[in-house]
Amino acid sequence: MCGIGAWQIVDREIDPAKLATILLRRLSVRGRDAAGLAWHQGDGDKPETYINKADVSGAQFGRFIDKQTGETGICHTRWATQGDPAYNVNNHPIDVEGIVGVHNGHVSNDDQLIAMCKGYKRKGKVDSEAAFAMIAHGPRDLGFFGRLQQIKGSAALMWINAYGPNRFLHTVRLNGSPLVFGHTAKGSVILASTMEILSATAAEIGVTFEYTHEFEEGEYMRFKDGRLVQHANIPRPKSLWKAPDYSKPSLF
Repeated sequence: MCGIGAWQIVDREIDPAKLATILLRRLSVRGRDAAGLAWHQGDGDKPETYINKADVSGAQFGRFIDKQTGETGICHTRWATQGDPAYNVNNHPIDVEGIVGVHNGHVSNDDQLIAMCKGYKRKGKVDSEAAFAMIAHGPRDLGFFGRLQQIKGSAALMWINAYGPNRFLHTVRLNGSPLVFGHTAKGSVILASTMEILSATAAEIGVTFEYTHEFEEGEYMRFKDGRLVQHANIPRPKSLWKAPDYSKPSLF
């Protein structure tokens, strides 16, 4: 059980750094072993991508958030089950040389996914890395949705491009792990693991949602500047999903 969040802010409606601080604090109930965020900074179609993370809780991390945090970003609070948080490459957001992402859930076939990514060398031990490596470097002949279908386990995933045509926010709920979003009247979008966390964040930041949505399993959405520009449903065989056991404390 980890916490994930994201945003695309329109017309400077919300201060991204303040939003990230609140989101990370609220998401800490889903994991306190590490926290981090990634964001796009700069104008145009190729802004810079920044990543900041550490093995501290989201509440602690919030005190050091860059005031220049961009209007498109993702964040994560970690419940560590595989990969020591003291080794920062295991913490989220995860950079796989092409995309930067955050994951809630557990990937059960991470070794097999990494083996399918020709030319990609694994950086850490966390299972989440394999999911993003598959998306960015998996077999091209499978297609984008075909690569997502190879990920076994439970997963809600969000990512931004590390370089190239940016300004997109990709979101998908594959199996098990929850994911929700809300749209404001001005067109900003905010995402979080649960509706409770999303609603509490909106109340604290002082915005009201015109529309909220809870992702179905297999639902993929891509946003640009707060607008939903792609929506698809990915068939997910139920036999692939095995719920993680969160009754035990974090391994770390």
